[in-house]
Amino acid sequence: AAARAGAGWAALHARRPLDEGLVVYSASSHRGVLGDPAAVYHAAREFAPHLRGVWVVRDQETAAGLPDGVEHVIVGSRRYREVTARAKFFVNDVNWPGTLAKRPGSVHIHTHQGTPLKYLGADLRDKPGARLGFDVPRMLRRADRWDYSLVASRHAELVWERAYPCHFTSVRTGSPRNDVLVRGGSGGFRERHGIPADHTVVLYAPTRRDYRRGGHVDRIDLARFAADLGEGYTLVVRLHPSLANGPARGMGLAELARRRIVVDATDEPHLADVLLAADALVTDYSSLMFDYAVLDRPIVIHADDWPAFTASRGTYLDITAEPPGHVTRTCRELSGLFGSEGWRDEESARLRAAFRARFCEFEDGRAAERVVRTLLLGEPMSGPASRVPGQSGSRDALSPA
Repeated sequence: AAARAGAGWAALHARRPLDEGLVVYSASSHRGVLGDPAAVYHAAREFAPHLRGVWVVRDQETAAGLPDGVEHVIVGSRRYREVTARAKFFVNDVNWPGTLAKRPGSVHIHTHQGTPLKYLGADLRDKPGARLGFDVPRMLRRADRWDYSLVASRHAELVWERAYPCHFTSVRTGSPRNDVLVRGGSGGFRERHGIPADHTVVLYAPTRRDYRRGGHVDRIDLARFAADLGEGYTLVVRLHPSLANGPARGMGLAELARRRIVVDATDEPHLADVLLAADALVTDYSSLMFDYAVLDRPIVIHADDWPAFTASRGTYLDITAEPPGHVTRTCRELSGLFGSEGWRDEESARLRAAFRARFCEFEDGRAAERVVRTLLLGEPMSGPASRVPGQSGSRDALSPA
């Protein structure tokens, strides 16, 4: 009965005209003012203050943590059904629920959650382990509501258009959440966690594994790696969000953080603050490497299980053949690379420059402004990432791994 009543309420408001000044935002499955949607929201308040922005959040607890002055609705509530029935614009980094009906004239802007390395969407059809729990046809039906897909490079553009063969237009805006990385700054992460100003911060950010139940495999001994880094270094660890409440944290990382052997940054809501604090990134196959490359700082790829990972998940390129820095395959190699200072040598800089040229192509620090001016206000596209929606551009070829 409640569902029927809610559907009726939404249908009632769907008969009213679209509100041309209403923009509905959501990020990370309604977890708050985060990521690309947050960057677009703040830019809209600056460049289009006449637009009204409303955030969709998942529950009252999330709503209580929102910044002051942020208008919001709880997903599934009557107010949620009202604003989603009447909004002209929708900005989200994941798909909206299937119950949300796209009205003619509304504009859905999909920001994504980073440049993809791992298979997504339709490409998961032949990867049963990776798509466990995901309904690919349903994902494609929801993606078919997108009007615009934001991309930071031609690689990302090709991936999204291949993984989601739907009726949307790719727009070469850059990633709004990375504007702050282009501008630089500190973000205050070091101060909040008591990290000495003269310490070299190494960020370790592993991704999940689809070939293991629960997604977690201990790739390196964190305590040993922190000890090998030695005096003057601080090891910061950020787990994949899907592992934040799992055994990877409860059985090891939490205790190491309590003993101040490492700093646990898994719960940091604003990823940019963590990236800005790091002097180097160590990761395996996390798409976080594409964001961190914007900073033009050393990156090390620890690829000890690359064959198993690619077999189970699939990747759009061989990151060990086209890396953003040195590649290690054992913990001894990883520690030795930092002990010898090789992690920031000339070869590392050369590899990073080629990587940035390909994958940070449209990151110029004006992505959020560009989205607001071009897609919300209808102004002509400008800047180095120029591409008029609907206009064809040059194409790269994806490199299958």
